Amino acid sequence: MSRPSEREITVLVPPHLDPLAPGDPDSVGPYVLIGRLGAGGTGTVFAAIDANEASGDLMAVKVLHPWSAEEPEDRARLRARLAALADVDGRTYVPPVAFDVQARQPWLVMPYVAGLPLDGFVDDHGPLGRGRLIALAAAVGEVLSALHSKQVAHGDLTPDNVLLSGRGPRVLDCALPGEGELLRRNAAPWTAPERLEGGEPSSPADIFSWAAIAVFAATGRPPVAEEGAPASASPWLEGVPAEMRPIVRRALSEDPRDRPTVREVLGSTIAAWEAISGSDAAPVQGTAVTQVLSREWRGVVEPDRLPRLVRLGTGRGRTAGRGLLIAGGSVVALALIGGGGLAAYAAANGLLPGPAAPTASPSPSPSASAGGPEGPTIVRFDPAEQENPADGPWVYTQVERRPSAPATPAATLAPDAWSEQWQPVGEDAERKALITEETEVLCARFCVPGPGYVEDDRGTFPMEGQDFIDYLAWGQPVIAEVEFAGPEDEGGDRPRELTRIVEVYPTPPD
Repeated sequence: MSRPSEREITVLVPPHLDPLAPGDPDSVGPYVLIGRLGAGGTGTVFAAIDANEASGDLMAVKVLHPWSAEEPEDRARLRARLAALADVDGRTYVPPVAFDVQARQPWLVMPYVAGLPLDGFVDDHGPLGRGRLIALAAAVGEVLSALHSKQVAHGDLTPDNVLLSGRGPRVLDCALPGEGELLRRNAAPWTAPERLEGGEPSSPADIFSWAAIAVFAATGRPPVAEEGAPASASPWLEGVPAEMRPIVRRALSEDPRDRPTVREVLGSTIAAWEAISGSDAAPVQGTAVTQVLSREWRGVVEPDRLPRLVRLGTGRGRTAGRGLLIAGGSVVALALIGGGGLAAYAAANGLLPGPAAPTASPSPSPSASAGGPEGPTIVRFDPAEQENPADGPWVYTQVERRPSAPATPAATLAPDAWSEQWQPVGEDAERKALITEETEVLCARFCVPGPGYVEDDRGTFPMEGQDFIDYLAWGQPVIAEVEFAGPEDEGGDRPRELTRIVEVYPTPPD
């Protein structure tokens, strides 16, 4: 039987992406799963791409626990809820774009949105300034307006469901049927009293959560006077701008009938902004919320996304990652070595399965890989060994594969573990070299700096010499094939200029 045809696409994925865990599916519906974005009491969220789409846009697939739809009526309620959410304006809320409630484990799909969760941002940087706070309140209010106009309540509005992106806040998730008990346990500081008592999602309850989030963004703490008290008891408004305190205080009322409508929330928020902004600013096109965001939303830098190669076939998809993915300090992406002398060397040393691709370049002999003058030299660059990582010269060690190293190394090796599979060649293996702006650098797994670097037909990412220099100031060990501008001097003490650096790295079995 012939092998199914395959295609490969490069996807930019978040740096915190965890690998799939044992037992995780490779795919859900038409979506190829790449890694885990998170897991909780309601289900697991995976990063994924649609195998039927050529764009390679990253999606977030949430797979719900089976107990969320044990009975036919549960699935009917879930279907109605997701259909309603899918119809909500997606400019500030992130709605589901596909779902399947009849699957053994129901799932839904949303576009992946890069950004920083509000709770993490406040923990790291402190409360928001007045202008940015008002912009946040206006944007979240607009989300509630979009939901409530469709007769849909959010029901689970918490700081970790609010993402701060470069263009403004975006709101994720919504309460789904059967999640009430979990929300009462995990989201009490942000949840209206009637919801804590078992009530269903409602517009007044969303307004309460909006106010609780505004207090947190302004002060760095929930709106409670003492730990364990309900959020409606003696709300702590110190730190909330005076212009917003009246509407926030009303929104935190214990009685939902005393809370403002979303229209009042938006009107009061825009009025607060107008009171502090003055009238001398140039006009901005768009809605009042758009004007607030365009003037006040500054300086939120989204996490860089890093390139990964995803290989798709006619059957189940699999990844053969071609980028750097850091999760808890460990590298979890895979990499693919391309053609040329490097591919031949890799195949000869068990780094690629099967024979090397045909190439006009000679395969390096043992003497060449040990640093012979006629062939490529394999070296280790260790940032920890650099005496002057900014200005050089840069220390490297000539290496060769240890005889005890596995023939096919694990694709998920961390940089240190991969480095340990190589040993110095001779007693004087440590040398120094010069790296210049003209040095050609091709990275692929450990030294890829981030998005913006386009893969070539060898499975590597071209970089400038300065990029590699910068990496040697903070990164992890790199095994690389190097070429020099000229022969070594007689004493071997003068640093030689490097003209080419190509990373060598493990790849998965085919």
